[in-house]
Amino acid sequence: MKKLIFFAFILILSACSKSPDSSTKAQAETPSIDQETVFSFNLDNLSTGCSSPSEMICTINTAVKCIINPDFDDCEKAKDVLPSFVFMQDESLQRPTFQSYQIDKITPRADGLIEVRTKSSCNGNWFGLCNGNIIYVMKYSDSHWIITDMYAVEF
Repeated sequence: MKKLIFFAFILILSACSKSPDSSTKAQAETPSIDQETVFSFNLDNLSTGCSSPSEMICTINTAVKCIINPDFDDCEKAKDVLPSFVFMQDESLQRPTFQSYQIDKITPRADGLIEVRTKSSCNGNWFGLCNGNIIYVMKYSDSHWIITDMYAVEF
C-alpha cells in the first residue's frame, strides 16, 4: 500500500512540475526585444549570422534573408527551422530584394505556439507575406526557435 501511495505521489508531482515550454521561453525573452527597432535587409548586402541577443529575432531575421534569397549561405542550415515554402524557387513569386520589419506584438497562444506580429515592408509581393502586418507563428523546440507558419492580416 505504501508503494502505491508513493507511486501516486510521484505521478502527481511529475504532472505538476512542468519543464519550460515555448510560452515560458517567449515570456522570458519578450522584455529583451526592443519593439522600436526596425530590422532591414537588402539583397546586395546580406550578412551571415545574427548579432541580436534574441534567438527569436535571429530566426525571423534568417527567414527574411531566405525570403530575399533562398540560396543565401545561412538558408541551407535553416531548412529545419523555417516553413518549406520559404525555399520555393519560381520567378512568379516576385521575391523582394529589400525587406524591413518591426516587432509589433508577441502573443503566446493557448496551443503553446507564439505569434510574433510585425509591421513589414518590401519591394516585392512574395505570397503577400512581406508587406503589411505579417505574423510569424513560432515554437521553441530542441533548444531553438522554429517558424511553423507565416500569414498576413489586417488590423
